[in-house]
Amino acid sequence: MVGDVAVDVLVEPSRPAVPGADVPARIRTTAGGAGANTAAWLAHLGADVTLVGRVGDDPAGRAAADELRTAGVLPVLAVDPHHPTCTVVALLGDGDRTLLSDRGAAAHLRPTDVPDLDADHLHLSGYVLLDPSSRAAGLAALEAARAAGISTSVDPQAAPALTRAFREWVRGADLLLPNADELTALGGADTLLRDVTAVAATCAGDGATWHDRRGTWSTGTTAVDVVDATGAGDAFDAGLLVAWLDGAGPEAALRSGCAAAARAVGRSGARPPAPTENRRLAR
Repeated sequence: MVGDVAVDVLVEPSRPAVPGADVPARIRTTAGGAGANTAAWLAHLGADVTLVGRVGDDPAGRAAADELRTAGVLPVLAVDPHHPTCTVVALLGDGDRTLLSDRGAAAHLRPTDVPDLDADHLHLSGYVLLDPSSRAAGLAALEAARAAGISTSVDPQAAPALTRAFREWVRGADLLLPNADELTALGGADTLLRDVTAVAATCAGDGATWHDRRGTWSTGTTAVDVVDATGAGDAFDAGLLVAWLDGAGPEAALRSGCAAAARAVGRSGARPPAPTENRRLAR
C-alpha cells in the first residue's frame, strides 16, 4: 500500500482550551499516519503488507520504520533530506478528535519512490492524492496497479478537500472507502459508481454500507465505549480489505471492517496492540 507515515501527538485537555490560558492536558506521542495505521492493522489481521511512503532524515522517521517492522509491516520508505517526518496533533475530547497536520516529508512523495508492484492489491491513502506535491506519486501507483492487473482501493480521507477532480483521479478503482461526509462531498454512491466498481461507506457509530452495481448491503456496529476515535477509519479499511480480498461478500466484509474499527476506538492511539502487548495479554 501507499500512504503517509507520521508521528501522532495526542492531546486530551482537562477542560476546554481558552485563549491565553494554561490548560492542563494529558499529552502522548504515538506512531501514526493514515497509511501506516492501515498497514499495521492489516498485518495485525494476518495480511502480508508492504508500505511505501516518505519520511524525514530524523529520529522520528527511523523510529517509524522500526515500529512498522515490529508490527509485521515491510516499510519501503524514501528518506527526505530536507523535510521532517509528518506530524499530526490530535485534540481529543468526548470520543471525537480534531487534527492539526504537518505532512512534512510525506507531502513530497515522488513517483520514483514507488517501486515496481509485486502484490495482489494496492491500497492508496487519499492524502497522497489530495496534496498537489505528492499527487503524481499516487496517480503513478494507481496506473502501475492497473497495468499489472491488480485490484485497487482508495480511502478519500478528508471531506473538505474533496472535489470532482478526485473522482477523475480514482476512476477505474475497484473500491472506494469514504466516510459519510466524504461520500456526500463526492456526490453520493450512485455518482461514484460511474467511476469505481464498489463503494464501502462508514457512518460513524451507525455501521457501514456497501454499494455496487448489483445492489446495496448494510451492517450495524457493536456498541463500544469510545476511548480514542483516531484511526478508526484506517482500522475499518484493514478489516474490510482482509475479508474482501479473501473472498468474503459485501456483508461479511463490512462486518469485518466494523469489528476492526470497534477494536480501534476502544484503545488509545491509532494502531493495534503491538506483538509484545498481545503476548502480555495472553498470559
